[in-house]
Amino acid sequence: MNYISFLLSNLIHWENNLKHLISRGDFRKFSVKSAFSLSELLVALTIIGVIAALVITNIVSAIDEKKNMVALRKIQNSLTQVTQLVIVDNMSPLYWNLSEYDYNSAQKAYSYYRPYFKVLRECSNQEGCWKYPTKYLSGRVYLTHTEPYQYMFTLTDGMNVLINVFSKEIIEEEFGVRVDAPSVVFIVDVNGDRRPNQVGSDIFAFVLDEDRILPAGADSTYNCNTAGFGLACTARVMSDNWKISYY
Repeated sequence: MNYISFLLSNLIHWENNLKHLISRGDFRKFSVKSAFSLSELLVALTIIGVIAALVITNIVSAIDEKKNMVALRKIQNSLTQVTQLVIVDNMSPLYWNLSEYDYNSAQKAYSYYRPYFKVLRECSNQEGCWKYPTKYLSGRVYLTHTEPYQYMFTLTDGMNVLINVFSKEIIEEEFGVRVDAPSVVFIVDVNGDRRPNQVGSDIFAFVLDEDRILPAGADSTYNCNTAGFGLACTARVMSDNWKISYY
């Protein structure tokens, strides 16, 4: 560390000498040897470049995370409010006759929500509204292609939304919410097609439980860790004041 400080201080000294000579129009008298060797200069510049790259990467990552949290809060508020309107118009989901892993059930749920969403494009169960591959929080692959039982669409703000109807066992085991019947699950990529397309990072889930929307993980966030699925991280983010703290 002392050697790096020495190189940086000499680099600053070299830069100041150079600026002084240039201002006098006497650049030819300047010699790199007056400060340190060319090899030392290259080492110093390389170190500075690496440090700068790391700092910039961290800054960009922090900005992206902040944007994702703003978007997550937005979709959470939207789903909560819209669900109340949907239930007024179509009664409780308990009366929707939903079946797990069923395209018609997913389409029915979408048709009830569609009047209240600003939709950019509808893809049904075809490609175009979801970015693949999608990864778990652990880094393992979650989704590689569309499934016939899904319904997908993209909102005008760029968020991609995937609607599934899962069994109560799957919802409790993977999404950390206890329900009494097959229920609708909204999986949202809050920054659309942009990377990392990873559950628990920019992809979060919500569960329709009777007359309310619950964040995935409302009853258990056990898989919200870097070795797990990350499907139950939504509630964790909300309880941590809209911050990702499980990395």
